[in-house]
Amino acid sequence: MLERLQFSIPITITIAAPVDVVWDAISDIPSYSSILSSCVSVECQPNTSTVGKDKGNATNNKSVSKGPLEEQPTRLLGSRWKITRISVLENQTYEAPLTITQHSVTDTSRILTFSTYEMLGSTCSLKLTVEKVDASLLNEDSSTNRSNSNRGSGTNSERRDSAGSASSSTKQPMFEGKEACQLTAIMTMIPYQFFVKLLGVMCCLCLLKWRARIAMECDLEDVTAYCEGKYEEQLNAEKIEEGGREDNGLGKGAEADASGGVMEK
Repeated sequence: MLERLQFSIPITITIAAPVDVVWDAISDIPSYSSILSSCVSVECQPNTSTVGKDKGNATNNKSVSKGPLEEQPTRLLGSRWKITRISVLENQTYEAPLTITQHSVTDTSRILTFSTYEMLGSTCSLKLTVEKVDASLLNEDSSTNRSNSNRGSGTNSERRDSAGSASSSTKQPMFEGKEACQLTAIMTMIPYQFFVKLLGVMCCLCLLKWRARIAMECDLEDVTAYCEGKYEEQLNAEKIEEGGREDNGLGKGAEADASGGVMEK
């Protein structure tokens, strides 16, 4: 019966950063505590699952998510994690046991799926898909390019505005001269029978959807800020390096001119 109460929350945002930068962020699970403001700690659990070939890596936080793309599936798939988060509403910490149930890298998209039996009073899965988009086709004057999700969370927006935190979904996208990608998050949830009996079907579903959307939007804002900051650092480093090469070229040219003048004398 509870399967009939299953629902999904899809949110898609556009990030002014390459696919590689975004994928590195969401697949680097041990670094979630430094990327997501609501994440307190991440702990890799011993892997007793038969999914995945490299079980030994699941006991080492750093080795699980590192390595070339072609090696990541055996490192991540089937790995188990315990993530401690802060509830946005109650400001209390809670633990969420997660398992990586899907890891896919193709020419057109990259997918990472988490599954858990204990999240916000429900069993759920979170599917993250990263896809490259043509930045030149994006409308820079429209704030809706940041997110095509249903804007039903006015209370959440008011909460973040009052806290002085700017929502990345309302920023004017700056894609000129940059790469861009889309990150789609789909949260699928089935409520616990206990909460359904306690609160009733409609109240339980509304409460779960509201809480889940708030958490998702906050996490996606953090990912956007982190990835765009990383990309800006890369662009600035490239400009500095390019400027250094140009300075070296000018310096060598001046030396050549000076040595030529001496020889003529």
